[in-house]
Amino acid sequence: MTPFDVVLVPFPFSDLTAVKKRPCLVLCVLHPKGLPVHYVVSMMTSSLTLIPFPHDVALEDWKAAGLPKKTIVRLAKIVTVDASLIRKRIGRISSQDRKRVQANYADMFSALLA
Repeated sequence: MTPFDVVLVPFPFSDLTAVKKRPCLVLCVLHPKGLPVHYVVSMMTSSLTLIPFPHDVALEDWKAAGLPKKTIVRLAKIVTVDASLIRKRIGRISSQDRKRVQANYADMFSALLA
């Protein structure tokens, strides 16, 4: 797995009461010494009627990424997972969508990067 791959992961609800298997976007690959590979992933959802979060990115090329429905990347919902939690690789987002994800991610964390 590499950044911008779409993977299937059991993703925790924000109140930690349950998890739901859902597509996620790989943002970063971590290689901690003495531990398995870990991935920083962002939640993806096809529930477009949910209340939008700042910095949500609607994928233009969702079909090319291997997704069955129109999908948004919810950059505000991020988790680090052990490689064993990755159920499968679904696909990869397009270069156009990558640029939009990168721009929104940079904007979301601009205060940290200033």
